[in-house]
Amino acid sequence: MQTLLAFAAVLLVVVVVHEFGHFGVARLFKVKVSEFGIGYPPRLFSFTRGETIYSINLLPLGGFVSFSSEEDPDVPDSLASHSPWVRLAVMAAGPLMNAVLPIILLTIVFMVPTNVPVTDVIITDTAPGSPAEQAGLLSGDIVEEVDGRTINNSADLRTAIQLRLGASSEWVVDRGGEVYTTSLVPRTNPPEDQGAAGITFADARVTITRVAPGSTAQAAGLQAGDLLLWVHNQLILDADDIAVAIAAAHAEQADGAVSLGVLRNGEIQEYALAASAAELSGLELVVEPEVSRSEPIWEAVPSSLTQMGEILIIAKNEISRMITGSAPVGVAGPIGIAQLTGEVARSGLVPLIFWTALISMNLAIVNLLPIPALDGGRITFVLLELLRGGRRITPEKERLVHLMGFVLVIGLVVVVSVNDITRIVTGGGF
Repeated sequence: MQTLLAFAAVLLVVVVVHEFGHFGVARLFKVKVSEFGIGYPPRLFSFTRGETIYSINLLPLGGFVSFSSEEDPDVPDSLASHSPWVRLAVMAAGPLMNAVLPIILLTIVFMVPTNVPVTDVIITDTAPGSPAEQAGLLSGDIVEEVDGRTINNSADLRTAIQLRLGASSEWVVDRGGEVYTTSLVPRTNPPEDQGAAGITFADARVTITRVAPGSTAQAAGLQAGDLLLWVHNQLILDADDIAVAIAAAHAEQADGAVSLGVLRNGEIQEYALAASAAELSGLELVVEPEVSRSEPIWEAVPSSLTQMGEILIIAKNEISRMITGSAPVGVAGPIGIAQLTGEVARSGLVPLIFWTALISMNLAIVNLLPIPALDGGRITFVLLELLRGGRRITPEKERLVHLMGFVLVIGLVVVVSVNDITRIVTGGGF
């Protein structure tokens, strides 16, 4: 139920904003709008103001704007009866609103105080022959900057890598207290389980400040000053994670030692908690707190533009990898997007706002593609009219092309939806 509600809310926002763009510009140029609807029929209730019906409909999956005619110029005050420039403005207004919405949403996110993890990001391993190894990066290096971006946590590093696929990237790392600068080119088609740069890395938020004599921690070899990275291959971001990881290790192998990973004097060290030890006792820890951050609007707007630009670059890189066969083709239909929305919603409100922004930008881009039945297809016909010196393609032919496009789009949605259903039935996720 949470998934359905989140999906309906996200879709309602991005589609109503889209349709309001068409509606607002149409009213500005006195184009007759037959109906502006929120949701899809059957109609729950409506009222009429002027020549327009405003309706609330049962299915909360978006909205719609109905013009008196989009192809026939003989209908008075219809969209088709107006100049090409008016029609272009009306048709482009929907995608434009979808492009503006992410900037508004992300600006709000940057203005609202949000807890952000700020910690050391430690390289725990480099793959043989990888760009990281060739660049001289070593396990134990603390990544300080990538291409001028301060690396505050693992998410920052992942983003920095994805932004530079196939291009040179400048890295600044702390190696035992000394600064080391190098460059590498993240791969677009890395070997399986290696990643673009060929590194594994972890946030180091937990520092050991004291080890009690005679404790299991001392017996394992831990010392004051160690940064605790992992227990039983599980990253440790909080003190409570230690007991959970040890319990998981004992559940998997009751008589086995539990591996412990720490950063000491710039090097990764691995120790083991004895199998007979029920817990890692005798530790005093300091956990790096999250930092509350917010920006005034004059900083939040540029930040939102930068964030959206980076999202588009990452999306472009991923599409390029799909085209070249470097990555599997990942296409989701309405069912898949609903599943994704549910997964994002469980992560919290801020991720859901980011997801809404991404969906809105996606809708803007797709709708501007020259696909019949979509805004981009209709814009293409207007541009052809301008190129032909004002001679229009007959309404019958345009209507037929849009009908064929609609059938193809629906067919694609059905095929993708079948794939989405198959993935859900087999227990797959994103």
